[in-house]
Amino acid sequence: MEHNTLSLESTESVAAGLSNLAMSPSALDPRFNKVDAVVAWLTERIEMRFYAPSARVPSVRQLADKLEVSRFTVVNAYEKMVASGVLHSRAGSGFYVAQPLHVPRSEPETAQRNLLAFQETQVVDAKWLLRHLFSDLPDDRTPGSGILPRSWLENERMGVAVRAATRVSDAHIYDYGNVAGYAPLREQIVVQLHPIGIHAAPDQVVTTNGVSMAIDLVARYFLNPGDAVVVDDPCWFWLYGCLQAQGLRVVSVPRDVEGPNIEALTRLMQLEKPKLYVTNSVLHNPTSYGITPARAYQVLRIMEEYDAYVLEDDIYGDLHAGLSKGAPALRYAALDQLKRVFYIASFSKSLGADLRVGLLCCPTEHVQGILMRKMLSTMVCSEMNERIVHRLLVDGQHRRHLDKLRTRLADAHAYMKTALPEIGLEYPEHAQEGVFLWVNTGVDTNALALEAKNDGWLVAPGSLFSPKQGASSMMRFNVTRTTPEFMRWLGDYLEKHR
Repeated sequence: MEHNTLSLESTESVAAGLSNLAMSPSALDPRFNKVDAVVAWLTERIEMRFYAPSARVPSVRQLADKLEVSRFTVVNAYEKMVASGVLHSRAGSGFYVAQPLHVPRSEPETAQRNLLAFQETQVVDAKWLLRHLFSDLPDDRTPGSGILPRSWLENERMGVAVRAATRVSDAHIYDYGNVAGYAPLREQIVVQLHPIGIHAAPDQVVTTNGVSMAIDLVARYFLNPGDAVVVDDPCWFWLYGCLQAQGLRVVSVPRDVEGPNIEALTRLMQLEKPKLYVTNSVLHNPTSYGITPARAYQVLRIMEEYDAYVLEDDIYGDLHAGLSKGAPALRYAALDQLKRVFYIASFSKSLGADLRVGLLCCPTEHVQGILMRKMLSTMVCSEMNERIVHRLLVDGQHRRHLDKLRTRLADAHAYMKTALPEIGLEYPEHAQEGVFLWVNTGVDTNALALEAKNDGWLVAPGSLFSPKQGASSMMRFNVTRTTPEFMRWLGDYLEKHR
């Protein structure tokens, strides 16, 4: 009996000690602001089971007094813990510990396992490259990527522009923006287009979430499932995949150093009766070729004759060195002045891939139709992003940034002119100094891509850039991500397989 009495006294003492520890106003963690420090203090005691699930935690007044902080601080801390699912509130009663909720996280290890499982595939197609492009491979392991390295894009003015846009966010963030896009940005775009020979009005400019949205928008506006649409061969692999996903018949025209093959294009127009030809005129993906005046005029004449339109994707045009030298590259929209040409471009490649701001310049008679299609698709685009881009354009930062990128591209091409011959490959004679080079390796690049993948490289085999996806010895190099280490690997591979 005496033993039981001592045991009861001991239990009561321990319980009292735990209660005192739970409410102990020990120093808050100085690494945090006061609200987060209160959250950390209480979370620690919940994890140590001082407060079990469904238990009531101290009132706002009690905890404020114990921790010697304001009640406002405790209220904010409790609200954060409610938002994160740690506490729940009962009207008129207080705050209680919530039942544990397990929310699985996307861990890096899980992403890596998914990537490794995906890498086991032996099928090289457009989906293969798309999935690899969103992997976590380092920049210097991805000579097949389509974007500039992050180190090339980073600049201190981006933060300035973001803060400037955020300071005025109360004026616009609670409402839908203009369907056509942020008006000052559209006006600035008109100014930016003038030096390259495109004379548009702000009302002809519609903003989009990048070039991919603009292509999808125009295709859905013009075409119905089963209709034909013309693309270049070779062309951007995403392009024909997107159009095929809409149920369109993708037909291709051979593309050479001067532009599309006119005889082949004429036959396609006669037989397939397409309403749209989607192409790059400047720094074509994947070849970095341009178009000649004669070829461009022939294309526009064909569009007029067959009542069709060019959708000109100028996503890499800002990187062309001609503008800074007073000799802008030739564009269909500059020749045609937006009569038979829809002109699209984006700031994502030169500013940041996640900054999804693009532009679509339309023939006047199609503006309202495009706006209606945009409303049915995405309603509006993010005005916050558009304000950021506008700030970068008007303060001159974008022009200076582009000058630096062009200089670095020239240096990268200078390296490739030496590195390719060293492993027995030719630098393409007519390539311009864009992001890409289109190189004949002399071997099956599908097999090359699979072995490169197994060795931790992402490359872009030539078959992926044709709607036909036949065997190819061509390969697209991203010169900004092609390192001496990769060139050594490629040289060893070619030596073994030639």
